[in-house]
Amino acid sequence: MVPTMQRLAFDVYSIGPGLLSLLFLSKVWSSFEDVFLLHLSSKILSIIEVGLKKGETDTAAIVNAVIARILVVAICATVAWWRTHTTPILQNRVTHYFEDLIFSSNLETDLPTTHDNNADISLSAEPVWENFMNLVNVAATGIQVVTLLAYIFQLAVSSRHGPVFVLLCLAKPFIRFFFRQSLWERAHVVEAMDPNYLRLRALKELGDNEYRQDIIAGNIGDYILQEYNIAREGLGDTDMGYPSQQYENRQSVKSAVVIQLVGDLTMLYYAANAVFNPSKFTLTSIAMLQHSESLLQRTFYSGVYELAELRRGMNFMKRIYAIGNIQNVIKDGGLRYPSTEQSERAGMSIDLRNISFSYPGSKANVKALDDVTFSIKSGQLAVLVGANGSGKSTIVKLLTRLYDITSGSLLVNGQDIQSYKIADLRGATASLTQDHHLYPLSLAENIGLGNPEKVSDMSMIINAAKRGGADSFVSKLKQGFSTILDPKIEQYGVNIDPSDKTPLAKELEKLKKTTDISGKSGERQRVVASRTFMRFTSNAVKLVIADEGSSALDPEGEWELFKNLREERQGKTLVFVTHRFGHLVKYADLILCMKDGHLVESGTHEELIKIPDGEYFKLHDIQAKAFESDTGVSS
Repeated sequence: MVPTMQRLAFDVYSIGPGLLSLLFLSKVWSSFEDVFLLHLSSKILSIIEVGLKKGETDTAAIVNAVIARILVVAICATVAWWRTHTTPILQNRVTHYFEDLIFSSNLETDLPTTHDNNADISLSAEPVWENFMNLVNVAATGIQVVTLLAYIFQLAVSSRHGPVFVLLCLAKPFIRFFFRQSLWERAHVVEAMDPNYLRLRALKELGDNEYRQDIIAGNIGDYILQEYNIAREGLGDTDMGYPSQQYENRQSVKSAVVIQLVGDLTMLYYAANAVFNPSKFTLTSIAMLQHSESLLQRTFYSGVYELAELRRGMNFMKRIYAIGNIQNVIKDGGLRYPSTEQSERAGMSIDLRNISFSYPGSKANVKALDDVTFSIKSGQLAVLVGANGSGKSTIVKLLTRLYDITSGSLLVNGQDIQSYKIADLRGATASLTQDHHLYPLSLAENIGLGNPEKVSDMSMIINAAKRGGADSFVSKLKQGFSTILDPKIEQYGVNIDPSDKTPLAKELEKLKKTTDISGKSGERQRVVASRTFMRFTSNAVKLVIADEGSSALDPEGEWELFKNLREERQGKTLVFVTHRFGHLVKYADLILCMKDGHLVESGTHEELIKIPDGEYFKLHDIQAKAFESDTGVSS
């Protein structure tokens, strides 16, 4: 834990050395201010008590003591004000620093690593500042405890009570410290087992906006609410708090009683001395001792809590620092692609030899691909066909090195794919897949990022939009290519009734509404397709992959898309994966038919259609019958 604390302190210091130094000095001052105020209060009360006994008040002494206390209070308030107004500056810098660390790490983490339970890629930078302040607070509290102990000891000695009273003051916090129940200091594993609790959490999630459209359209709100109530009743009074809280609440009644009784030892000490040695006390000493005792106990308890929080926080910081050391599963190669010799090829040649692959986390005997062998020559147009789950998309993920093969060999232009530099290989590949998403950026950026070097070239973007079919709806958008897709906005009204005609209600009505492009009409896929055509402008693409990238398009839109892709075929190898392959196969140089992770047939359309019991013949026949049925209905 100590190395983590040292690293965190050093990082924050390097971010804002001046601000941190002043912050720490202000916390040190805060550690002393209670003792200063106690001392001045004791002085004022002593003067008043002496004056009451003599029947004559030392006005000058009282005024001087009060002025001194007012001055200290003013200084304390000034320091607190300064800390309140300047701390957010350092907090923002620290949060931004660690946000950048997490963000850059997440961008560099590959897919197989994200499947690893040890790859902590969902961390937030928000708790970092709180953890750092816990570290500062523990140091400040330690100083405060020492200062209070010294003051109490001095006060006890000066009033002839000695160290016995100091030990009595410490008895309760020490016993409470040793009797405490803290799960965070023990190695432990947490698993929720109650089916009602798990069911309740799942049903609660259905209240998120992500599911709202499905729930409203499916009219299933009543069912979800009914099931939620059943799970809630089944859970009953089961504690749903954090495991650490549940563990800390297990203290026995005997321990609780003993701790409280020990806390009254100082009161018993007062009572005993009042009976046997009444001259030993003054009202001022009693008041100050009791007040300082109470303050010490509160500070001690606060320190114990802060230590527990610090331990938890440093465990969190270990995870934060660990993400900077994550080793990606996909290893980079050293060969440049393409080399001078390879750049003269018509496209990328691909050879799969006895390939087997299982996704990370899957059972050892569950293979997405099993002993697959085929070759796609440079410049060929290959079509992958097969039912869902046959392994088509898995092959695409291996070609783009999102994953690496489990066994066998995958060659690109005769070289092991893993020997190439990943950035070069992906720069030479344009993929249009069903997994691609829109970015919460402008429509122009969504297309332009196909070629980041030309992201501001509107003429290229407009041309790519035409080729991808996105221009048909862009003109209908009020802001055109400047339209922000899924904007991340923060705007709301509080205590405003939209039906009112107040100026605020009108302003609320004016707030920006999000723009959503339709997935049903294929608009999203048209944007992603346009991004792919923008990628062609880099002139580095040697392999084009279309994996169900047209599934949301109508047949006419799909035909137009594939026609435009075929027109880009010069100098490229094309690999198409689609369920609706009828209009593609006549252009294919090679058809690869997959089933249950195996390559069962390969050849041209003319060759495969002659195998009446073959998988390709069956799939083609099903599509043909479906088309005839659809045609009959429409007529």
